This record gives sequence, structure tokens and C-alpha cells, in this order.
Amino acid sequence: MSAVELRPGDVLNIVWSSVQNTPLGRKEVESSFSYPYDELLVQLKAKGRRGGRRNSGTEGARFSRLVALTVNAIKKGTWSTGAKIDRDVVYGKMIKRFGELDSSEYANITPNAKKSITYLIQKKTVLRMAQKRELNSMLEAIHAS
Repeated sequence: MSAVELRPGDVLNIVWSSVQNTPLGRKEVESSFSYPYDELLVQLKAKGRRGGRRNSGTEGARFSRLVALTVNAIKKGTWSTGAKIDRDVVYGKMIKRFGELDSSEYANITPNAKKSITYLIQKKTVLRMAQKRELNSMLEAIHAS
């Protein structure tokens, strides 16, 4: 095992070598990755001590995961397993879950969830205008907190 010491301005270069079997024989493949000191430092500081996001166990974060599943299902008309969905039922469950959130949890809703809701509003989807207005109200409430 080797030790590496980085100082400001340094770049960590990692070279990975592997052997792959091809129809014509064995082939050695080399991959190279460069990580500047400043980028590594930012990534390490962003992770915190736990190594994960601070809001991952909150109700707002759980709602964000529900939004991701709901939006994908509404777009495709099926769950990731391939099972057909009733878009109105799936949409209704998301709205019901949002209504159960405390307004203090709105801060824990992820930016990706907000983008997904905006996507449903802006794109031509199978949602009705009343549903899109309801989503608009939801976004306004989230941004107001």
C-alpha cells in the first residue's frame, strides 16, 4: 500500500490497468483519472462526517423519492416493473402525501423533485389542467417556505 500526499495545486492521477478477454485474445486496457486537489477537497467537505446527505431520513426527502417514482410512472404509464398504472390514482397519492407534510419539511424537498414537478407542469403530459394548477400551487408553497 502506498501513501499519497496532496497539497493545493496538486493533481491526483490514478491509472487503472485491467485485462479483458476479447474474441481475438487478451487485451490490456488502461484507464486514467485525474482529480485536482481543490475538487477533492470540495467533495470531501460536502459529504460531512456521515458520508451522506443530512436530509436523507426526513419526510421531505421521502416525499422527494415518491415524486421521482410518480413522475417516471406518469410519463411512461407503467411502474419500473412494467406494471400498468392508473395515472389519476398515482397522482392522487402524491398529492395526498404532500398534504400530510408539515410546512417545515418543504425545505428538505430536493431540487430534483422540484424540477420533476415543474416538468409535469410544463410538458405535454397526460395530466389535466386542474392537476397542473394543483402542482403549481404545490411548487408555490414549497418555494414560499
